[in-house]
Amino acid sequence: MFVTETPPRTEVADSASATPVDVAAQTAPNGLEASRVEPVPAASTKPASPHRRVLFMDDDARRVEVFLQRCPEAVWVKSADTCIGRLSECWDEVHLDHDLGGEQFVDTSRDDCGMAVVRWLCAKPRSHHISTRFFIHSYNLAAASLMVECLLRNGYTAEFRPFGFDLVDLLSFEDISPALALRAARARRLRSWRVRLRVFTHRLKRYFHLIPGDRL
Repeated sequence: MFVTETPPRTEVADSASATPVDVAAQTAPNGLEASRVEPVPAASTKPASPHRRVLFMDDDARRVEVFLQRCPEAVWVKSADTCIGRLSECWDEVHLDHDLGGEQFVDTSRDDCGMAVVRWLCAKPRSHHISTRFFIHSYNLAAASLMVECLLRNGYTAEFRPFGFDLVDLLSFEDISPALALRAARARRLRSWRVRLRVFTHRLKRYFHLIPGDRL
């Protein structure tokens, strides 16, 4: 015999199927309704927005102070070995100096200079640095040029950007204000006219020296 009617719900079944809020209301003492308990929402699985990761290698305390003031989230290292160790991680920007240890014009073949970091990067493909931007800020022009050239030949994004107070405002993690861009353009034009005037004066002096006879 088939049962076609739904059996009546019992109090036990009603209690079992009740939500925690309903149970709390039913079991409140003295007939008072218990305070409503809101269900706890599930934790959001949306990942947090990633922050820009910047690695800065330099041994000059003044440069470090200026850089960290403009980019406080940067990670500072002062040796090539430490920098190589941190390059196992992913970075958005890597700023490299060449002459370390308080020395100047260090030989590029040494293992305690910025070129050692570049050699490690170029020894084999580092796929986690494909989108990393490398900035060489050393004043050692020959070594810095070699570092940039090696990085570019091996598929990295690199450029030579000497560290200076007029270049700090143009760091890649900051937006360039229109006023700053205008001042920089005016300074470039002024330097250009000074160079032109100096070259013209030099040529004029050579011209008068080549004129025979009395000189002015």
